[in-house]
Amino acid sequence: MIIELILILVTITLFWYFNTRKPDKFPPGPPKWPIVGNRLQLKSWGALPHLAMGEAARRYGDVVGLFSGKIPVVLVSSLEAIKEVSSREDFSARPRSKLMEHIDQGSFGVLWISGEKWKDQRRFTLRNLKDLGFGKRSLEGIAHEELEAVFAEIEKISGGQKERWSHPVPVHDILGTAGINVLWHIIAGKRYSHTDPYLQKLMSNVKLLIKMTEPGGGPATAFPFLTKILPFLSNLQKILKLRASLQNFIKQEIKKHRESFDGDNPRDFIDTYINEVDKNRHNHQTWYEEKQLVMICVDLFMAGSDTTFNSLTFSMLYMILYPEVLSKVQEELDKVVGRDRLPSLEDRPSLPYVEATINEVLRLSTVAPLAVPHSPWYAEKDAELQGYIIPKNSRVILNLHAVHHDPKIWVDPQNFRPERFLDKNGKLIKHEAFIPFGAGKRQCLGEALARNNLFLFFSGLAQKYYISVPEGHPTPSNEVEGGLTVVPKAFEVRFQPRG
Repeated sequence: MIIELILILVTITLFWYFNTRKPDKFPPGPPKWPIVGNRLQLKSWGALPHLAMGEAARRYGDVVGLFSGKIPVVLVSSLEAIKEVSSREDFSARPRSKLMEHIDQGSFGVLWISGEKWKDQRRFTLRNLKDLGFGKRSLEGIAHEELEAVFAEIEKISGGQKERWSHPVPVHDILGTAGINVLWHIIAGKRYSHTDPYLQKLMSNVKLLIKMTEPGGGPATAFPFLTKILPFLSNLQKILKLRASLQNFIKQEIKKHRESFDGDNPRDFIDTYINEVDKNRHNHQTWYEEKQLVMICVDLFMAGSDTTFNSLTFSMLYMILYPEVLSKVQEELDKVVGRDRLPSLEDRPSLPYVEATINEVLRLSTVAPLAVPHSPWYAEKDAELQGYIIPKNSRVILNLHAVHHDPKIWVDPQNFRPERFLDKNGKLIKHEAFIPFGAGKRQCLGEALARNNLFLFFSGLAQKYYISVPEGHPTPSNEVEGGLTVVPKAFEVRFQPRG
């Protein structure tokens, strides 16, 4: 009996030791629990991932070592360390998941792939999007068309002049499709009505998909075998269903393009990529295939619809919460642009306060607070960072939210103050700690288009309307919801034309 008891105690001790020990020189962090790692601690530290990760940084420092199941998760929160990770080749990969590789039967798209394939596909995508007008003034007319559609929707919902613009307007409902239509013009050469039920459903699916995506990988990554035999333990099946709806939408677009395709006269990005697929049809080692095109379009659609929408929504929230800022924005717009035409991209250099306000929206909101994870997966060996050893299979999370809210960098970081982006002469200044689109090798390839869209939509709305809390309504909360990205909780606005 004593021998059996000793054996049981030894077995338990060995199990505990081997399942709680950490790699040598692993960054500091909370104790690792068997099987679950640190998932329970993170859940107790914050309902949203960036809040939980922020608490981990406050407790353990700028580089923190965590575990999601057995998967090492390294949280990087200082500007210096984030820039180092972003610039290094050995941290440029994306984390791999055996389960997701099995589902996708490989790596596709441009956001989550790594290595030479990522470099090639990113170059091709960015070069051809730019040739089609990506981030250029040639798309300004399309953005203005979308803005006019937003104006029409505001008038319809508010009751217009007949009802003295008295009805509250749900901001989340009117801004959803505007940004994606500009991008979709480049990708597929078309636009959708803001009230199109199919597009509304797709946008809703994108938001749900991003909300379910955890920077740390989620249960399906932490416990692939367990969630495979007990699928109810994760959101994997829901995620796959949402992904399939978006993929099917893209496949239908590609099919329509094939039916009217003319290789000598490509109309948009889909046509351009189809051309490349056809050129490489007999090359068995090519990366250019229709599944890759589908997943690139999925990545672009998700990124373009979600982050631009979230930033625009935050801009409306902050103009309600800080009406003195809105007054200064409108004063500068009246002086430079007037009210007889919409603001143009050519006006941007002459509108430093508007630009500073947009920068402050991006800083304070940080709609992608933990960015997209990095990994040293393709490094020749475990990577070294700030004196710590980062295992090759780690998920490296960049805490952009912590940088944008660091009181050592920004005075009163929780306050909305555009003046922090202006010098004493009122000229716009660059701030090295301002990195809403990330930095380095994996910096967001849609930054130019996102900035242009945000400028045109924000300045157009501010030029045309007084924006206030509807009578009898509470002041909107600045609390956020989401997952991989964040957005304000739903609120309503009173839009009144400025005369």
